[in-house]
Amino acid sequence: MKKPLPVKIVEALGWTYVALVVLGCAVRICQSGDPTFFIAAIFPLALTLGMVLLLRRGSRSWFLCPNTMVWGLVGIFMVGAGLYHEQMIMVGLFTGLLLFAFMVVPIVLLHLQPANRWFGEMSGGKPDRYGCSAVFCSVIMAFSLVFILPEIICSRCPSRMVRLQFSGRALFGPVTENNAARGAGEVWVDPDACTNSTQFVQALCDKYKDGAGGRVSDLGPYTNIWCIAVNPPNDDRFPVLFTANIDPRELLRPSNADQPLKLTCPKEWGGVCFKFCEKMGVVHYKNGVSQIVKKHMSPKQIFCSGIPKPGPETYFLTPTGRVDFVERQAADWLSIHETVGDRPHETVVNGLFARW
Repeated sequence: MKKPLPVKIVEALGWTYVALVVLGCAVRICQSGDPTFFIAAIFPLALTLGMVLLLRRGSRSWFLCPNTMVWGLVGIFMVGAGLYHEQMIMVGLFTGLLLFAFMVVPIVLLHLQPANRWFGEMSGGKPDRYGCSAVFCSVIMAFSLVFILPEIICSRCPSRMVRLQFSGRALFGPVTENNAARGAGEVWVDPDACTNSTQFVQALCDKYKDGAGGRVSDLGPYTNIWCIAVNPPNDDRFPVLFTANIDPRELLRPSNADQPLKLTCPKEWGGVCFKFCEKMGVVHYKNGVSQIVKKHMSPKQIFCSGIPKPGPETYFLTPTGRVDFVERQAADWLSIHETVGDRPHETVVNGLFARW
């Protein structure tokens, strides 16, 4: 017996699921530069591919169970989100109904009379085993959530990332005003008088908490997580403020610029962890533009037009001290590196730069 049209339609829908999973994984890898995300995509890929292959072998339950469970849960979530947010009621209801259609249509098509005859012939008259398929699909979906949901949450981090960005923008204003006050010969907060960025941030908060500069008075848990550039060059793309999970020496390194940055949790040096510190950070440039830096991004990807060069007097205040960028020190490092031979690279660097 030839495969009837209703079964062919559902099978085409299943292959569409497989293509979407593969495409989504490829896009995610291209965006993050992290090939290990493919490991997290194994479970949804196995689920969708198994749905199609088992359907072709005449197993109706192994397609309908996961399809119904996935679209049902997503549809309920979208309708709930629409009811929770007043501005999203119509969008949530429409999306939810559309997703419910993807759940209901395959059920109807696979229970039409031609489909019933075909499944009966393919299975030899054996009944569909919905119990086994439901348990198996539940396990696969649970593993998918365990591996993929944290990746999705960390890649978005909506509330925390928004608060962190607003905190950086609130601090960026006083940093800019303080530099302007210095140029105008007015009273300003001298970063040279501060031993670390936390002291500098607190001093800025105290100075600019009132009047026209009153955009920041208390950054709360985000007081101790910033690196601040002092005496930055006249370059709109120079990073003047960024989260302390990014090492300024790594961010502005001219060599090995295509190697990914290492995002370090501030807890490693006694700082404050901001939950997704090993996944992403925030960089604010001199022109006021901010950028989210994700793990596995390299300086070459961050600075598409070339890595900016610090000025001869440029240094960074970090929560644990000062990091200098001086051409003479770079030349000294090269000469020392040539003489020490097999000494560890980190030992030489820490001998020249302040360790934080």
